[in-house]
Amino acid sequence: MTCPAGADDYSLDMRDTDISEFIASIGKLTGKTIVMDPRVKGKVSISTPKSVTKEELYEIFLVQLGVNGYSVINVGKDILKVIPQQGAKLEGIEVQGGNNSPTHTSERIVTRVVQVQNVDVAALVPILRPLVDNQSGIITPYPASNVILITDREANVRRLLEVIERVDKADSDDTEIIWLEHASAPEVSETLKALIREQTKGSEGSRLMPIIKADPRTNSLLIRADKSNREYLRQVIKELDSEVQTDNNTRVHYLKYAKAEDLAEVLEKISGTISEEKDKVSPESAGTNQDAIHIKAHEATNSIVMSGSPRIIRDLGQLIEQLDIRRAQVMVEAIIVEMAEERAKELGVQWLLADRSGSGRALAGTNFPTSSKMGLNGILDATTGGTPISVPGALRNVGGLTAGVGRFSESGLNFAVLLQALQDDTKSNILSTPSLLTMDNQAASILVGQEIPVSTGSTLSNDNNANNQFRTIERKDVGVKLLITPQINEGGAVQLQIEQEVSSLGPEVGDDGVSFNKRQIKTAVLVDNGATIVLGGLIDDDIREAGSKVPGLGSLPVVGRLFRSDGSRIARRNLMVFIRPTIIRDQEMLTSVSRAKYGSIRDRQLRDKDSAVELFPEEAPAVLPEWTGLGPTSINVLPPER
Repeated sequence: MTCPAGADDYSLDMRDTDISEFIASIGKLTGKTIVMDPRVKGKVSISTPKSVTKEELYEIFLVQLGVNGYSVINVGKDILKVIPQQGAKLEGIEVQGGNNSPTHTSERIVTRVVQVQNVDVAALVPILRPLVDNQSGIITPYPASNVILITDREANVRRLLEVIERVDKADSDDTEIIWLEHASAPEVSETLKALIREQTKGSEGSRLMPIIKADPRTNSLLIRADKSNREYLRQVIKELDSEVQTDNNTRVHYLKYAKAEDLAEVLEKISGTISEEKDKVSPESAGTNQDAIHIKAHEATNSIVMSGSPRIIRDLGQLIEQLDIRRAQVMVEAIIVEMAEERAKELGVQWLLADRSGSGRALAGTNFPTSSKMGLNGILDATTGGTPISVPGALRNVGGLTAGVGRFSESGLNFAVLLQALQDDTKSNILSTPSLLTMDNQAASILVGQEIPVSTGSTLSNDNNANNQFRTIERKDVGVKLLITPQINEGGAVQLQIEQEVSSLGPEVGDDGVSFNKRQIKTAVLVDNGATIVLGGLIDDDIREAGSKVPGLGSLPVVGRLFRSDGSRIARRNLMVFIRPTIIRDQEMLTSVSRAKYGSIRDRQLRDKDSAVELFPEEAPAVLPEWTGLGPTSINVLPPER
């Protein structure tokens, strides 16, 4: 029951009063219109030992509803709404922050926007979340502006603000650079990190843990920590960076990528320069044995052994780390296209007259040169040779169509007329695509072809009255040859020293001579990574016409065709060479290129898999297994031999 004790004083004394009556009484006393949610039910028991003001009565009203699990939402103009606490954070409650008045100690639900200056809100919110009631409140960060949004009872929001104010302090950490004189920065860095891990076991997430980074180029340490930790680390570093008492030291560097013999030569020259520079800085040490250094390469383990001054060994060790890196590789693909077309036509008439009557001999005839090695005279000799195979043997070297008529006798008039007609067409389309993988600045070559024996001379010896002839033979490489030396420049361009050659066996020259067709390019080019360029080419168009005739008679119209022989030959040849370099810097790209090459060969084998071998129908062409990568594979990766 609610009883007024005075004009502005009230006292409460209720026992198991329905909550709706309690809310109605408070609304009447405070002059506010209160709307209740249908879900608001329960009993209220409350008693005030002394009189309270109107404002205190309203706060008691908010506290009592909060104890019963309900919240009061100020809709505006003295209109209140009582709902369950779970839905209060979704209502249009007051938003505080910025220029708003400071938070009071109250039980009403408010939303507060808190700007954090020095701490990351994403790391701070998980610490504050257990302090917020999940039923009535919510807390969430907004990292973009480094603010925190809090919705909860005003009294709890005030408590959270006090916690945030104490945590949001300016960072006292600072960064300091410490240069080392004797020790190696990477080694000291690893030592300090191991020391810190041992000292901070169980508190790895602490923000006070120092951060240490080594700079090998300047042999210095970068330390970020608070003042006390920096002072402690500075003392430890001073002890570690002490000069080695012994004058000589020995160090072995095992190389991962570089070749020990080549790297030892570079270190020998560099060590001399380092010693000279120190002599200039410290003239009193000149001529002593303190800076003596000995460098040897151990081929069996591919390592560098250094003995001498610790300072020079440390400097050379840093140089080894910079030089012993994985070198890039270059895949060079060449495309050689050669298209040739040759056409020839010949047409001629040859004739022969011979009178064998009487004691005299009359002879007249024509014999024009043609591409065939056998003319009319040769055929005439074959027909009168008397052997059955003489005529076929004479005609085997005659190309095209050969037709003739004649009379051959031991007496009387003999005559012969021979017509020769020839048309010859030849076409070729050759495509070669050699590819080669090599390391940067490393020469490499590939040859696809055969060796042809060529006679270079002969010697006649007279041993034991026996004439023995000895011939000297030299073998020539014939085919497709590619010789490259790539150099990768800064920016991804590749400079290529290229020697490209395409050769083939040509026609015979003389009795023992052999000719070779050879196309060669030797040049240096600069190509972007993955770009295709043309190295060079040849466009040859050769037209030749030849004619032989009898003077005077061969020029007559129509009839003159019987007294002449004509030949025409057209030869066209197009040759182009293209090149494309691809830089391969890591194992992933090398695997991708190898997979593509492997897959193209396997796909071609799969297309021909169903075609049976002629005369061996039970046999099938072998097919490569599926790609398994560049890692270790089974010994049975290839198909078994039958």
